[in-house]
Amino acid sequence: MSPMAGKMSPMVSKMSPVAGKVGPMVGKVTPMMGNARDVTATRITDARVWAAPKLDQAACTVEEQLAPRVSSLLHEAARRVDPGMMARTRRRWPMLMLFAGLAIGVAGAVMYRNRSGRWTESMKDTAAEATRWAGEKAEQAGARAGGKAEQAGGKVGGKADEIAGKIQ
Repeated sequence: MSPMAGKMSPMVSKMSPVAGKVGPMVGKVTPMMGNARDVTATRITDARVWAAPKLDQAACTVEEQLAPRVSSLLHEAARRVDPGMMARTRRRWPMLMLFAGLAIGVAGAVMYRNRSGRWTESMKDTAAEATRWAGEKAEQAGARAGGKAEQAGGKVGGKADEIAGKIQ
């Protein structure tokens, strides 16, 4: 006897009462499966009855509304792609825009060269004014800070004298 057989005997003894109950249940499962098959067939038929008019309505909508729009879009695309007279006139605009941009760029470069000397002069003046203004603000802030420090020192000295007088 194998070692596994010794371990199986307690398991078999526990399963034998369960096996006796399973036999009658198998007999009940077969009619339930037939009932489930009938219910499923009925539901599928109901779904097909509901879906058929919906699909027919969708087909009519596509034919009457969507198809003409798609067709007009395709006709428009074909007209645009056709290498006819329209293509030659359309080629003029990009070239015209290119030359206009080139002319504006040349005019800008000429204006920059003419004004570059004046611009550096004005920047020097502006920098000098900013330096002068910052120096004035720093002096004003220093004067205010010195005044506040003197006031605080006076207040502290007065309080110190007052406290010294109370102690004596």
